[in-house]
Amino acid sequence: MLKKIILSLLLSGVVSGAVARDLAIPRAAQPPKLQDYLKGEPASHGFKITEFKQRNPGDGTPISKPTTAYLSYDDTHFYAVFVAKDDPALIRARIAKREDIDGDDIVILELDTFHDKRRSFSFFINPYGVQFDSKRTEGFDPDVNFDTQWESEGQLTDDGYVVRVAIPFKSLRFKSADVQTWGVGVGRVISRLNEESFWPYITKQIAGVVPQLATVKIPEKLSVGRNAQINPFVFAGNSKVLDSENLQKPMWQRENKVQGGLDAKWVLGDAAAVDVTIKPDFSDVDSDEPQIVVGKRYEVLFPEKRPFFLENSSFFQTPNPLFFSRRIAQPSAGVRVTGRADSWSYGGLLIDDEMQTDGETNSPKAHISMARVQKDLSSNFSLGALLTDRKAGSQRDTVLGIDARYQYDDNWIFQSQLARSEKQEGQQKQSAHLNYLEAKHQGKHVEYLAKYIDISNGFADRLAFLPRTNYKQFHQEVRYVEHVEANDFLHRYGVISNGEVSRSQQNELQDWALDVGVFAEGSRDAWLEVFTRHAFEKYEGKGFDKRGWLVGGGSAWFDWLRVNTVIGAMDSINYTPAAGVNAGLGRGRSFDVNVAIKLHPQWRLEEHLLWNDLQMSGDGKHSGSMSVFRNMMWRSKLSYQLTRFLGMRLIADYHVLASNPSLSNLTSGKQLNTDFQVNYTLSPGTSIIAGYGNRQENLAQIGNPQTLVRTEDLNLRTGRRAFIKLNYLYQF
Repeated sequence: MLKKIILSLLLSGVVSGAVARDLAIPRAAQPPKLQDYLKGEPASHGFKITEFKQRNPGDGTPISKPTTAYLSYDDTHFYAVFVAKDDPALIRARIAKREDIDGDDIVILELDTFHDKRRSFSFFINPYGVQFDSKRTEGFDPDVNFDTQWESEGQLTDDGYVVRVAIPFKSLRFKSADVQTWGVGVGRVISRLNEESFWPYITKQIAGVVPQLATVKIPEKLSVGRNAQINPFVFAGNSKVLDSENLQKPMWQRENKVQGGLDAKWVLGDAAAVDVTIKPDFSDVDSDEPQIVVGKRYEVLFPEKRPFFLENSSFFQTPNPLFFSRRIAQPSAGVRVTGRADSWSYGGLLIDDEMQTDGETNSPKAHISMARVQKDLSSNFSLGALLTDRKAGSQRDTVLGIDARYQYDDNWIFQSQLARSEKQEGQQKQSAHLNYLEAKHQGKHVEYLAKYIDISNGFADRLAFLPRTNYKQFHQEVRYVEHVEANDFLHRYGVISNGEVSRSQQNELQDWALDVGVFAEGSRDAWLEVFTRHAFEKYEGKGFDKRGWLVGGGSAWFDWLRVNTVIGAMDSINYTPAAGVNAGLGRGRSFDVNVAIKLHPQWRLEEHLLWNDLQMSGDGKHSGSMSVFRNMMWRSKLSYQLTRFLGMRLIADYHVLASNPSLSNLTSGKQLNTDFQVNYTLSPGTSIIAGYGNRQENLAQIGNPQTLVRTEDLNLRTGRRAFIKLNYLYQF
């Protein structure tokens, strides 16, 4: 639900038409206390907001449950208190770790502190006070990896719940001015009703979010004061892992690892920051969420997890990601500068990477530099530029790009990007280009998106995430939505059409696809989508016609159960044929199901099953269909949260790949990974984590010297790891 709310806000807008004048936030006589709002309204309560309007399901109708927000500030903090009325038995909330509030009832605070109508800080809080924060930049997906220091607390009452929020000015960035002018919005989500309500009023008919926040004033000069922080960490671990890449020469790798490092930050003025990292945190206590990569032609994105790269990553966003920090595999030290000055925003990064990539043998490390600058020419028009450079020995990749965003009116937004790259290896140089144009229309009934991208062969992508180059592609999506007013179950339905066509730089057809579907959305986060697909793809000189279908649906009808499922069948190409076998067309099937069970406000069980396969029609030697591969990934996660700060979880990942060696070069195997972890997180940057992991595979050791053979069962423990990690944030 929360991710859906964030995305829907990005695609809709906040309209301040009901707020005809600038509003003043009063100074708090003393910091507000949660207890003062449990039984009534204190005399000094701050700026009071009651006129919340629904965005969904009733666009513009009053909120169904009485809600009041109070805003105030003092020398060091911005405060918000929410009093939300409801039947306590129907409120959806869990005592969970930070940022794990998807599906809960929540309240929302949005702050555009520069009042540039382009960017904002977003704060989400559930009835128990559990936090989620993000950063919004118009034209991009919200940066949910953003983390900052702030206080929150919540309590259920006899007639609803109360939430208090205190955000230090040290955790924000704003102009240095005698009077602060900000954009502000507050909201509430009632999960079981799929109801989203906001002040100012939010409508589906307007594109853009931050430009429409209510204009408020803080009638005095603010400052973050002294603001520096040091965040050291220590990781100690012991591991034993079997390298089974070569079954004839297996090798045990043992490691006793003690590693320390730190991140440091200095805020210059109120709007610029310098960050330094030494041996940055590798975030090696968490594993990636399972994704299907078997049977895919192009690279799959695994998101960044390391704190140094996550912070302020939105400064370096471009329509197509020319900088993807996960390309930096093993950094040793780095420095980053980010900031705002009037209508300018800027960022720079210098860092080394001690991990060589393919083809690099003559340099111990890569030297990476990057610079980004953006100018808001008006609230509707901005220009930006990005320069990246990676040098390793005699190899060097340089990319220079410019991008623009223009909001024509309330409904139309245009984006563009031009980039040029140069690859150098010794005396040889290769130049390439990237051109991009996007048009988006947002309306109550009609939504439209058109994109054109042109990337030439050899574009320097060692620092970018561009799974595909040497192509030109036109993509468009049309969605017609019909809204159902005053219906307790069905909220909206409609039709969707997606189409795209790709050609090579020589204008030869590479592939095309057309998807047509219907969808419906209702209360309790219920949804249903049905699609049919017609497509064509050229691979290894041959053309393949493809047909398929997809059905997805889900619901959180009960407070204790959430289910989301997507199943489909599609003609697919065998991208990994066995030696001597030509790539052919088969029938691929896929299944993706997520189930979350709230056993108790503090217990949660999550099951995620991913399954896909590929079957080929029989040839002259075989009748019927033949399996190319079957792939299954199953993650089971049991978590217990004693308090908002202390919890534990157990994860079991089971992966089975069954490959037909006569048709595919994939290697069959089974693997079971278990991971137990205890986590105490006081705030971002301050935590203690201890864990133990174990890996088993369907292998057995035989002979002398020993070799490995595949077995049917998980006979051999091929890895184990125990660790403890401590980090603490010192603020000055």
